[in-house]
Amino acid sequence: MRDNKPTPGEILIIGGGVFGISTAVALLERPQYRNTRINIVDTSSELPNQSAASWDTSRMLRADYAEAAYTKLVSEARKQWTNSDSNAWGGEGRYYDAPLLLTAQPGVLGHVDGYLERSLENLQKLAETRDFAFMPEDVKELADEDAIRAASGPIPGVSGNVGYINRNCGWVDARGCLRFLYQKLRHASKGKCKIHYGTTVCKLLYEGIAGSSINPARCIGAKTTNGSRIHADLTILAAGAWSPSLVDMQGRAEATGQILGYLTLTEEEQASLNNMPIYFNMSTGMFMFPAHNHELKLGRHGFGYQNPTPVILEGKRKLISTPISHLPVPTEAEDALRDFLVELFPHWRNKELSKTKLCWYCDTPNGDFLIDYHPDYKGLFLATGDSGHGVKVLPVIGEKIADSIEGKLDHTLQELWRWREDITAVFQGTSDGTRGGRRGMVFQEEWQKSKIRQEQ
Repeated sequence: MRDNKPTPGEILIIGGGVFGISTAVALLERPQYRNTRINIVDTSSELPNQSAASWDTSRMLRADYAEAAYTKLVSEARKQWTNSDSNAWGGEGRYYDAPLLLTAQPGVLGHVDGYLERSLENLQKLAETRDFAFMPEDVKELADEDAIRAASGPIPGVSGNVGYINRNCGWVDARGCLRFLYQKLRHASKGKCKIHYGTTVCKLLYEGIAGSSINPARCIGAKTTNGSRIHADLTILAAGAWSPSLVDMQGRAEATGQILGYLTLTEEEQASLNNMPIYFNMSTGMFMFPAHNHELKLGRHGFGYQNPTPVILEGKRKLISTPISHLPVPTEAEDALRDFLVELFPHWRNKELSKTKLCWYCDTPNGDFLIDYHPDYKGLFLATGDSGHGVKVLPVIGEKIADSIEGKLDHTLQELWRWREDITAVFQGTSDGTRGGRRGMVFQEEWQKSKIRQEQ
């Protein structure tokens, strides 16, 4: 342990998603935790939790990041994704090769330019070392719309006016990957891990006084909505978009609703889209996955919607964005999805989306994970702030979190994922250069606009 304390006898993990379960697996597989009991708490009556952000048809596996540490991290994970053995991450149809077409259109209102250029530079530098998942010839710059259109395969339209294509990328079946993760947990558990299904944590439990050197504050577990208390020597908060409603993140993380849309394809349409790339316009945040199982998925990696909700945190009343589900997306979202669809497929102007939904990220200001001990409460470790990137690194993130718990994480990643002091107290959106849409949208306000529009 980082603070030279004994290995904890009881660990509580709040959240049974990507970060929480992968951490449990990593700890269970380490000899020093052979006498440690792990409790995992999740609100779902079964796992995987089908209301979690990671429960979906697909997730993009791009190593194309402006920050070289993430490019290296995804490349490390990719080595496991591309292993197609049945007992490996990429086996049994969990991984699919696909080229990645990244574009940009500088000058989009509210967008931070330059990400695509830095991402390309990182790929080129790392490819030259040959200690990487692709070769320099896999990446080709696209100088204008004609070059983008020529590289887009069966996609007739174009979105963006500069870009590049990386032919050594892919995507994963997110649902299949989560099921595989739980298989790994069952195999590693050996009776030392208990999952509390259908259990909601309403507050963390503390003893001591925050800021006191004589009697410092310590997290000793959590209280659930049914009144039970689960005590622990180490509490790991890995509740995804629900994390900021349990700990005051002070602007370091916020739940944001991201839009997804799905289009049902005929057999002929599916066949016509063979070999299409993953398409991602980094200036607008709009993306589209290759057609699969007669379905086309598109969405917006955006600033997202907020859902301000009053909660009590650490004895104070706060207004925190919390996930909301089971409601259709606002008209603003449907318009954005349809506009992007028609931009790439002009002949589908009259096609209707078969379904839409909101996917709730736990966003951070720079899009970096938040993986660190809480500075004010001993015994409380934060493993959250996935910012929409958690599944990409699923094969390796549990080990990285476990390393951080033990104070052994690579310095570069520890610096990226630390609890930062230089953060504005009010969350103002993720400005990492890949987000699109409007800033500051509130879900209820946009939903009210939709109702008014429907009535007119």
